[in-house]
Amino acid sequence: MKFDVSRRFQTKASGEEIAKFLEDSFRKDSNAVNYNSGILTVELINPTFGSINRKDTTIVEIKPKDDDTLLVANVEYKPSVWFWIFLLCGLFTTVAWLIPIVFYLYQKKTVKNGIEEVFTRAENEFRGAKKSSAKASSNSSEDVASQLEKLAVLKEKGILTDEEFAEQKAKLLKNM
Repeated sequence: MKFDVSRRFQTKASGEEIAKFLEDSFRKDSNAVNYNSGILTVELINPTFGSINRKDTTIVEIKPKDDDTLLVANVEYKPSVWFWIFLLCGLFTTVAWLIPIVFYLYQKKTVKNGIEEVFTRAENEFRGAKKSSAKASSNSSEDVASQLEKLAVLKEKGILTDEEFAEQKAKLLKNM
């Protein structure tokens, strides 16, 4: 069984920065992570007791486009050897054969949620960085504007000459 999980968000971060973040995040939530030339391979995401019934391999691609980044996780999700052993052992009982199937299907949701959580963390990490730098630049613009207003008031009161005002204004605009 195969399924995809994708996420698109705006960021100015490079694909390598995002890949490093995803690699570190997936290392916390899976058994094996391998990053090679722009492709991240992750195995057994969010392992739990029930994950003995599954084998999942996820290939994550990072596709940067202008200010957008598209993260695509292609998941190959299949039953493990243990799944088949448990299924065959329970086959001759009334309901025990359902247990490995229920665990298998539930674990698919666990894998999907694990990938979505990592993608959400990446989006929050890289969107937040963009916003904070934009906020800092708007704050500096507001500071310059308020300083220019103060200089204009000093000029109107006759404390500053036209030349001094022009000189101070040029300094403020240069540092912006």
